[in-house]
Amino acid sequence: MARMRIALAVATLCACGCVGLVGGDTPVNDGGADAASSEPSDSGVATQDAGTASGTDAAVADAGATLIDAGPLPRRDAGPRPTYDAGPTVIVDFLADMPPNSWREVPSSFMSTVCPDINHYPCESVVTAWGGGAYDSVRDRLIIYGGGHGDSFVNSVFTFDVGALKWSRQSDLPPALENGAGGDVPAIYLDKRVETCGLYPSVTALNIPNEWLTGSGYVMKDKCDDPSIAAQLDPQQPRSTHTYGNVAFSQATKQFYTLGACAMYPSGQATSNRNDAFDFDTGLWSRKADNPHITIGAASTTDARGHIYYFAPYGAYEYDPVADAWSTLPGSSDTDSYYGGAAVDTVRNRMILTRDALHLQTFKLSQPDAGRIATTATGLPAALPSQLAFEYDSKLDRYFAWVGGMTTYWLNPATEAWVALEADSNEDNPGGMPVNGCFGKLRYSAKYDVFVLVSAANKNVVLYKPPTNAP
Repeated sequence: MARMRIALAVATLCACGCVGLVGGDTPVNDGGADAASSEPSDSGVATQDAGTASGTDAAVADAGATLIDAGPLPRRDAGPRPTYDAGPTVIVDFLADMPPNSWREVPSSFMSTVCPDINHYPCESVVTAWGGGAYDSVRDRLIIYGGGHGDSFVNSVFTFDVGALKWSRQSDLPPALENGAGGDVPAIYLDKRVETCGLYPSVTALNIPNEWLTGSGYVMKDKCDDPSIAAQLDPQQPRSTHTYGNVAFSQATKQFYTLGACAMYPSGQATSNRNDAFDFDTGLWSRKADNPHITIGAASTTDARGHIYYFAPYGAYEYDPVADAWSTLPGSSDTDSYYGGAAVDTVRNRMILTRDALHLQTFKLSQPDAGRIATTATGLPAALPSQLAFEYDSKLDRYFAWVGGMTTYWLNPATEAWVALEADSNEDNPGGMPVNGCFGKLRYSAKYDVFVLVSAANKNVVLYKPPTNAP
C-alpha cells in the first residue's frame, strides 16, 4: 500500500508539472531507435577534421563556399530564469518504502516528457548516442546533455530533480529548430563547416573564405574567433555532441561545464576545444578557458573543492573553474582512460580512474607531485566491461561500480578489494547497461544517500538504495 501511495504521488507531480509525451514514428537514421550512429573513430581518439561530408552535407558545404550571408536567424531571449524551487521532497517517502540494497523504478519518469516538441528519435539519442551525465550536488539534480553526429541535433540541458523526482528542460533549442516541430532540419544546420567552432549558426547562410577551410572542409580552429566568423555563430547554442565524460558540474560556481566537444552534429568528424558553462539561474551559457585536449570516450570527475579533472588517453588535466585555468597532472602522459570512469574519495582526498574496475589508476590530490599510481584490485574473478558506472559513496566510504543487472560492486579504498553484492530480488531489476555506456548517467546523491540511473529517454529513472553497512 505504501508503494502504491508513493507511485500515485509521483504520477500526480508529473501530471501537474510535465508536458505531454513525445510521439511520432522512429525514422530510419543510422541504425534505428535503439542504435545510435557509429562513433567517429574506433581508436579511442577522435580524428580531428577527418573525412569529408557526404550526401546533403557535402552539397551544402560545397555550395555554401560562395553563399552570401542572408541575415540573422531569430535568437532566443533567455532572460533570467526563475530561481530554483526543489518542490516537495517526494524522495523521502519513496526511499523510506525501499529496503536497503534494492533497485526501484520511479513511476512516470520518462525524460521524453520534457523533450522539445520534435519527433521521438532525436531526443532519445541525447541519452543513447554516447550521452553523458553530471551531478548538480548543490541542487541535487542529475544533468543529462548529449546528441551529436547523425543522431540528434537537440542541445538542451535536461535535469532530473532527485528531491521532487521530476524532470525539467533547462535550455531551449535554437528558434529555427525549436519551432520546426516535425519538419526538416534547416539546411544551415547541416552545413558541417563550422562544427570545429562548436556552435550552431545564427545566420541563414554562412559566408566563409575558402582559404579558411581545412582540406576536409572545416573552418580552421584558429579562425573561429575571427569577428567575421564569430558574428555568424550563436554563443547561446553549443552544438549537440556525443558527450561521453566530457561534461561536469562544479559546486564552486554552481555551473555545468561541457569541457569541449567531439562527434558533433551533423558530420561527427570534428572536435572543438571550446569549454562552455551553463548557469542554471540565468539560463545562459558563457565561454570559459578551452580544454587543452578533447577526445571521445573521456572521463571526468569533481573533487570537494569543485575542481574538475579530465582524463584523455594522453594526459590528465585539472580545471579550476574559479580561476578559469587548466593544468596538467604530473605523471599522466599515458593515462588509460578510454571508456573509463573516475571518482574522488573525499575521505582520503584521492581520485581513482578505471576502465574495467580491475586496473586502478590513483592520483593523491593532497600530493599532486606523486603522479599516477597504477595498481591491480583484488576480489574480482575478471575485469568488468568498460563504459561502467563508477562512483564514490561517501556514507559507506566505498567506491561503487555497476555494469547492468542486479549486481553491484563495492571497492574498499583502504584495501583495494572488491565485493560483489546481489540486490534484493523482490524489488525492481534496473535492466542492462544503458545503450553505448553509462558515462555518468548513474550518479550518487550524498544528501539522499541514493544512486540515480537514467538509461533512456523513454524508460523510467531507476533508484538504487545502498546497503546499511559497507560491504
